[in-house]
Amino acid sequence: MNQLPKYSDLFLPVLLVMKDGQEKSIQEIAQAVVASLDLDDALLEQRLNSGTQRVIDNRIGWARTYLNKAGLIERTSRGIYKISDLGVKKLKGNPNEITLVELDESPEFKEWRGSASSDNKDSISTEPEGENLTPEEQIDQSVRQLQNQLRNDIVDRVKQLPPEGFEQLVLRLLVGMGYGGSMADVQGVARGADGGVDGVVNQDHLGLDRIYIQAKRWEGSVGRPVIQGFVGALAGVGASKGVIMTTSTFAQPALEFTKNLTDRRIVLVDGKRMADLMMKHQIGVSTKQELVIQRVDEDFFIDLEG
Repeated sequence: MNQLPKYSDLFLPVLLVMKDGQEKSIQEIAQAVVASLDLDDALLEQRLNSGTQRVIDNRIGWARTYLNKAGLIERTSRGIYKISDLGVKKLKGNPNEITLVELDESPEFKEWRGSASSDNKDSISTEPEGENLTPEEQIDQSVRQLQNQLRNDIVDRVKQLPPEGFEQLVLRLLVGMGYGGSMADVQGVARGADGGVDGVVNQDHLGLDRIYIQAKRWEGSVGRPVIQGFVGALAGVGASKGVIMTTSTFAQPALEFTKNLTDRRIVLVDGKRMADLMMKHQIGVSTKQELVIQRVDEDFFIDLEG
């Protein structure tokens, strides 16, 4: 299998691993389902955008929830499930698959699903892309879409800055990333006298260790000659480290030339990466809204049960 199954495709695999009638923990169910699937390690290690959970575990979890709400499996205690009589009956027909339409035959499931859909009608749809995504994946997808749009908006806005403004942005970004203690530790270089250097960051307050910066608002790809000119400028000031940031991209010869440098360390940051760094370090962006996802605190209820 060269792709992860949809969570609705996991209804039958989850029920099959429970057909022995034994109680199983959430972890045991997930491990048994994964073992029954022909998935390579790269697929298994795919994670949600948040990084908190593997995609396959998330999808198995939602398949388990749907089967439980439809009455095909039952929860016997905290985190423990077993197949129900209805589930046993379902498997006696040797089904090739279990579909969402079949689960909808359960009044309890239909009521639960209808309530969930109603509760989310103004936020996140419960039926995107033909049931391909779990609710968490829907959130991840929406976040990625918003981030992609923001990334493009940032690059477009940065391109509108005058050259001096762009150079200041680059210096502020580096400070925001932790290079230098404050803007007092960075300085621009007078235009025309820099030999290809637009700014300097002091990594220590005495200026004993410095990073030299070149900031380029560029429409086409930045080529190898630009990198060679910057390397020459660094040699002129006896520097070994430098950063080139651009609103554009770097041509492959430029990337290869930089990679093969042995006596100097040059980091190339294109427009997309620059926007990502600005988003990560809150430079030139502000938070519009935060999303809080809650879940039942089982420890709280266990304390109440004595």
